[in-house]
Amino acid sequence: MVYSIGKVSVHETEPDNEVVGTREGVWDKVEYLYPDQVDRAAASPLFQTERFGQGYAIAPETAPKAVVWKSKTKLPPDYAFGNNSIMLVSEKFRDLAERFEPGVHQFLPVGMYFCKQDEKPFDTFYWFVCCQLIDSLDPEHTTIPWAGEYETRREDGRRRGSWHIDAEANPPQKDVFSLKAIGDRHLWRDPYWARAMVRCSNEFGEALRSAGLTGFGTSQREQI
Repeated sequence: MVYSIGKVSVHETEPDNEVVGTREGVWDKVEYLYPDQVDRAAASPLFQTERFGQGYAIAPETAPKAVVWKSKTKLPPDYAFGNNSIMLVSEKFRDLAERFEPGVHQFLPVGMYFCKQDEKPFDTFYWFVCCQLIDSLDPEHTTIPWAGEYETRREDGRRRGSWHIDAEANPPQKDVFSLKAIGDRHLWRDPYWARAMVRCSNEFGEALRSAGLTGFGTSQREQI
């Protein structure tokens, strides 16, 4: 089965954390590594602060370099924090992803500090930038409506429109992933369906669960 990857809490109360530089608008400063290759939706000013989650490589020098983790008793899990668009992950996750898809994705190093005055980080984590986009839903079996013109392509090669679910529909609408479209790839975002979510293959999902990496939640999706 295809899996969606999400964040789950490992602490009863989450420790406070701070991305160093946030007050200076650090997310507004993030830039794409190859801006001429980015599709129109991802390049929109509406997603200026969400560029980590668009499926394109980031210019490393524009990414935040440090996080203050404000607890010495509740240490960060392997998925330390994020909203799925932004994902701060451990070396263990990086190594697992590199084993399945070496050199495909970005892992931008982040020094983890207990306070800003610390001379050295207590650990290094990574911004996980999933650098693979797949038009991965099967249009014949997916019951989520398509808003737009599915067969029409824009000048950048992308389809015109996207999938838009009605959460109150009865029976519930469903996404069905196409194994033919996914092929032998393992981690991706779909530019037309809940782009903020990272999806993964059955093989990677099972390896993630078997490895016991903390902070990750997976949900199975239908495939054909």
